[in-house]
Amino acid sequence: MTKAAGTSPAHPALDLAIEILADLVAFPSVSLQPNDTIVSYIETRMRDLGMRCVRDAHEDGQRFNLLASAGPQRPGGVLLSGHMDVVPASPDGWTGDPFILRRDDGRLHGRGAVDMKGFIAIVLASLPDIMAQADSLSMPLHVALSFDEETGFFGASQLPAFFDSIGLRAEIAIIGEPTNMQPFVGHKGGMELTTVVTGTSGHASQPAGMVNAVYYAARLVDFMRSCADDLAAAPIEGSPFNPPHTSLSVGVIRGGEARNIIPDRCEIDWEIRAHPGDDPHQYLGRVTDFITHGLVPEMTAIDPRAGIETHMLCDAPPLEARPDGPAANLVARLWTNETPQVVSFGTDAPFFQKAGMDTVIFGPGGMAQMHQPDEFITEAALVEGLQFIDRLAAYMRGGY
Repeated sequence: MTKAAGTSPAHPALDLAIEILADLVAFPSVSLQPNDTIVSYIETRMRDLGMRCVRDAHEDGQRFNLLASAGPQRPGGVLLSGHMDVVPASPDGWTGDPFILRRDDGRLHGRGAVDMKGFIAIVLASLPDIMAQADSLSMPLHVALSFDEETGFFGASQLPAFFDSIGLRAEIAIIGEPTNMQPFVGHKGGMELTTVVTGTSGHASQPAGMVNAVYYAARLVDFMRSCADDLAAAPIEGSPFNPPHTSLSVGVIRGGEARNIIPDRCEIDWEIRAHPGDDPHQYLGRVTDFITHGLVPEMTAIDPRAGIETHMLCDAPPLEARPDGPAANLVARLWTNETPQVVSFGTDAPFFQKAGMDTVIFGPGGMAQMHQPDEFITEAALVEGLQFIDRLAAYMRGGY
């Protein structure tokens, strides 16, 4: 990492946070890949400071959530959470290696720098001071780090059962996604699906007796569009979301080999983003009924081998907004009393709410820098995050 000359830390732990961030970025912890190396690095730092650490393994035994705790072993307290995985980083568009942190005029560039290894680095850099005074914590402090948030919240989805199995009962969860230190308390759910249309292949000059998978996929996509139009035509009164309703969208269609071959397969990637209080399964059911009663009988009448299958990749619940809950009130007390907002994209947060914790999404850095070439977090944002953790630690020691 190139270090800017003549800079002085604006916070005593800033240099340590940058050093840790450089280490974290160097782990190419892309979603769906084994993550033992980055987990071991973080776990070692936490154990060396005296934190109680335990892993929560995925069924494949290669991906892990990590939980670390300090302070009294009783219910209550605060849990800080972030995800360790990152989206892929093609070198195209980057001005340097995505997995080598680059320091440039107050910006720290690297894959995951803002989403969300910056927050993890802030927490790890704050822990030496917190653990030096661990005996004075009046409530438990937990740090829960998850895997595979970017591809379907797979790590966080298993945390409620894990917390229940070990008896963890935190009161407040702070999810450190990059919100420019503004509190967010609600978001839509995310159901991600792939539908596979299977037809029969043949020469385009002889279409009789063949099931053109692309034709039937096109009819299905048009039906999905009509469902999306119906949702848009019925906004939920008083909704704080934009758009103010559940949305359904088709993102990708893959099918066919050549213009003179009748395609025997077509795949549709689509999603349903459920408004809190709305059940996405009813809209999935509407699409499924059209497939079952409208398309498949026609297809199998031509060729009994034809059919349509839908695979659910992710079914993340919405985060119910609680703008006057303990989590939002704590952020107001320690940092800002701006009115908490909502967003339409998903996070790990609903799974902590499901585990009984009042939850807020609040962290350093900007959303606009996520998933971009030359992704970055600013040193100023790290300082803000460190200052917030200082205030949180003081609060947990009975002050502030």
